[in-house]
Amino acid sequence: MAGIGFQLKKITQKGTLSALLKAYGYSAALSSGPWVISMIVIFLIGFINIYYFHENDHTVKFQVIVTYAMMMASSLIFTGFLQLPFTRYIADRIFEGEEKLVLPNYLGVLVVVLSFGFFIALPLSEWLFFDQNPIFIILSVAIFLVLSCVWISNILAVSLRFYRFVILSYAIAYMLILMLSIMLKDHGIEGLLFSFLCGNSLLFILLMMAIIRQYPSCYFVRFDFFEYRTFYWTLGFAGLFYNLGVWADKIIFWYHPLTGVNVIGRLNGSVLYDMPIFLAYLSIIPGMAVFFYRLEVEFAEKYDLYYSAVRMGGVLEQIERHRRGMMDVVRTSIREILTIQGVFNLGIFMVSVPLFKALKIPQLFLPLFYIDLIGTQIQLGFMSILAFLFYIDRRREAMNLSILFFLLNILFTIISIELGPYYFGYGFAFSLLIVFIGSLYYLKYIFERLNYETFMLQ
Repeated sequence: MAGIGFQLKKITQKGTLSALLKAYGYSAALSSGPWVISMIVIFLIGFINIYYFHENDHTVKFQVIVTYAMMMASSLIFTGFLQLPFTRYIADRIFEGEEKLVLPNYLGVLVVVLSFGFFIALPLSEWLFFDQNPIFIILSVAIFLVLSCVWISNILAVSLRFYRFVILSYAIAYMLILMLSIMLKDHGIEGLLFSFLCGNSLLFILLMMAIIRQYPSCYFVRFDFFEYRTFYWTLGFAGLFYNLGVWADKIIFWYHPLTGVNVIGRLNGSVLYDMPIFLAYLSIIPGMAVFFYRLEVEFAEKYDLYYSAVRMGGVLEQIERHRRGMMDVVRTSIREILTIQGVFNLGIFMVSVPLFKALKIPQLFLPLFYIDLIGTQIQLGFMSILAFLFYIDRRREAMNLSILFFLLNILFTIISIELGPYYFGYGFAFSLLIVFIGSLYYLKYIFERLNYETFMLQ
């Protein structure tokens, strides 16, 4: 992401308020733009079809299939094991000046994802949607595969210098989905799935074209990334368990007999839980902007200064100054993320009642929405700490924290459901609170020992 960091730093060098706001605006677009665009468009598809075309049944099924369950959750979990290791692999090759290996290994990852994904998605779709026609099954499998390729492509695409093209690609693709969903509304759920497949296929093609343009190579397909000795296993498990942790509470609510309802085939949803958590995730855009800016501009600069001093034989005073500089950025980042997101959440609390009325969402969901707002705010803080750990190559620590988050979310979510509706959402929030507080102390301990571990444990 160094190219984006340089661009953001260049914007802020003007020293004006407008320049700072512009930099944070870019940070918000880069960190949240793609998934915000996708979530808003899927929400609009539901809103238009339900309240204007009165297609309630097919629309609800489509949203559950695409947003909450089969497509997004399963494809993110499936590729979660590869995303972080692939990110590290690409960063290493670029650092070594071996950019010619980027494109062939990217294509190699796509080959593996498509091959294994097909043999996972086909039997899973046939089992889940046993009562649907073959066209529905084919569309489900195709969407799963395309989304998996989009997540892999997104790793490379967001680090490109022409990042505006990436955001524009998401906007074009999801506007196509919206238009096709309106045009194909008479074709039921198959029409909605086909529109989603077409839009994401276009998105995948656009991202791939950008990657091919940025990383030309004389090789076609290579699988160096999957070499056992050099594969970053701890990063793989960190990504896998983090994604499992993020979705654990949702899956439990879908299939717990007290909260889940059958939607289609063997696929469940949760009327009580899905919409509040959906809206809560949309609210973290300000915090994401601060997190992205602080990480990619300020922390990246201090990190580079520290390790450059280490590699170039800097004196202890210089190395220690840069270490303290990194710690100061971490403190400032976490404080600003929580403060700005907290202020924004207070504003949402104040307008939540008229907001729910405007969106025609029952007021019954408000208490759950409030705790989900707090939970997603804490998740943003936890995510920032994981990013700092990845930066300083503390892969095992990040993996352990991700596993702990996954296990605690399962345990506390089950307990919260058993305690009754008043406690819904508290399992998600408390699991994040525990790992967040623990990770803060852990990160402080690591930074205090950074000089010792850098020189003595190598």
